[in-house]
Amino acid sequence: MIDDEQSIRVMFAEILSSLGDVTTAANGINGLDVFKHSGGFDVVFTDRTMPGGMLGEEVVREIKRSSPKTFVVLISGDEREEVKSVGKAAGADRIFFKPVRLEEIEEAVEAASKR
Repeated sequence: MIDDEQSIRVMFAEILSSLGDVTTAANGINGLDVFKHSGGFDVVFTDRTMPGGMLGEEVVREIKRSSPKTFVVLISGDEREEVKSVGKAAGADRIFFKPVRLEEIEEAVEAASKR
């Protein structure tokens, strides 16, 4: 989970920990660094707007470039049509809007496991 808000990272870690190992990062640059040195993840959730000079769609694009089969979810509280457009163009497998529902998280994990 890549998000600048600690409370969101903690929430996702708690939800996902029953399904396996969870790694978090506070911004896109750190998240990509963790991704590149991890050996890969089944699914990556990333916020769209974070400090550090990298938007979530850039994170999605970089992950998809190096690991096309990784399931990537872009999460945003921003205007929906714009986010849908940039998320789809970047290659996001799912686009969720805050507040994210538990069912959405579960659905993304389920879809990623079927790859």
